[in-house]
Amino acid sequence: MHDQDGRDDAMQAVPAISLPALAVGLGLPFCLVIGGGLALQAQRMVLFGVPLEIIWIFACFMLVPACLYTCSNLSSSAQYKADRKPVE
Repeated sequence: MHDQDGRDDAMQAVPAISLPALAVGLGLPFCLVIGGGLALQAQRMVLFGVPLEIIWIFACFMLVPACLYTCSNLSSSAQYKADRKPVE
């Protein structure tokens, strides 16, 4: 579909995401949830009558959005720096 000014937006480049942002946004949450859950399940520890892996999963409810927020800030700051042109 075309805009009012006649530009075709279908051909615009998709901004690339940096490797640190990708690692923080996908790799770290995956390792937190899967790796942490598996590591704690093997130890069978209990805190206040609740298995530690259940507490860890509930902690990940806060940690994963924090990772995604950091990823969003890393990618937007990189895009902001790329969009700025030096004034001469």
